[in-house]
Parts: sequence; structure tokens; C-alpha cells
Amino acid sequence: MDRNARARAKASTQDSLAVKQIADDLVVNKNGSVSMVIQTSSINFELLADYEQDNKIYAFAGLLNSLSFRIQILIRTKRIDISNYLDYLDEQKQRAMSDGLRKQLDIYTVFVQKLIIQNEVLDKSFFIVIPYTYTSMSTINPLGGKKDSDSAQEQNLETVLEKAKIYLYPKRDHILKQLGRMGLTGHQLTNKELITEFYSIYNPTED
Repeated sequence: MDRNARARAKASTQDSLAVKQIADDLVVNKNGSVSMVIQTSSINFELLADYEQDNKIYAFAGLLNSLSFRIQILIRTKRIDISNYLDYLDEQKQRAMSDGLRKQLDIYTVFVQKLIIQNEVLDKSFFIVIPYTYTSMSTINPLGGKKDSDSAQEQNLETVLEKAKIYLYPKRDHILKQLGRMGLTGHQLTNKELITEFYSIYNPTED
């Protein structure tokens, strides 16, 4: 593929993405909206006692009832390559250990190998997305259209981000507080984390 063909392919891919830019730990979309992404921890609900399950359900209901703004709950499932972990187990067998411990390690290694053959090893990540839509009577496109200068686009972007932060930060703090009541932890994804997530979404074969 020559240089022009690669450039056209890159431009075509960028045109198909809804994301315009990632800045200040926020996702700026081409339609002028801005999103904040919060990643949360998880719990194994089925391992909880009945009263603990009830408490979690009531806490989640409390979170939903407390909302006066829109959110999106996103669950990402990815296959995990644990071949490196099997290599690690093989390395451990070379270490000095008792016969009993070595036998247990062999049993565990066989168990992991069968698990891989019989089932896909999956990893789930949980996110809460809070959207913000910029509206202004003075401009049609807050991010700048094709006729806008680079400086105008940059100024408009700064305006959008500042207004988004004023709107989103209190919502983020509220969500994190409610998650804490459920026994969960959460944090706002940084620029680097957002880029990593989007890259893995659009390049799933490279995970």
C-alpha cells in the first residue's frame, strides 16, 4: 500500500469515529457533546448471603433514584490470554520445594490448562458514562466547523471543556459517593486510560 493509500485509509477510519478528541480526561465527540467515563470495581453477587444481596440491590436502587441526570452503564468483556501465566507456573516448578507442594502445583497447572480448553477466560470491566451536551445561542458548532480558523476551534474547545467540567465534576462526585455506599470503588479514567480503552475497542485482535 503506497503512502497516499495509507493516508486515505487513515482518513476514512477517522471519519467513521464519533470521537473528535480526548482532552483533560474527557471524551469530546464530533457532535459537540462531552463524556466523562468512570470505571468501577465489581463484586461476585452470587457469593453474597441473601441479606447482603438485598443490601446491594437496595443500594443500587438508591443510586438510580438519586440521579437527576443521564448516565450510561457499559460492560466490556474481553478474552484473556493466560499463556504467560502458564509459563510462570512452569518456572515455579524449577524452584526448590517440597514434594507435597510440587504435587499441588502440578494439579493446579493441569486444572488451569483444562479450564482454558473447556472455557474461554474472560475479563469484565464496568464503566459509568456521564454525558454533557454543549448548547449555545451564539454558535452553531461549538467545536468549530471547516471554515473556522485553528485558533477559533481551539478557543471553542476550551470553552466546551470548561463548561463540561462545571457540569460533570459534581455528577462524578455524586456517583463515586453512591458507589461507596454499595461497597464499590470508582475513578475517572485519565487521558491515557481512555486512549487505551478506545484503542482496544477498535483493535480487538491486538488485545
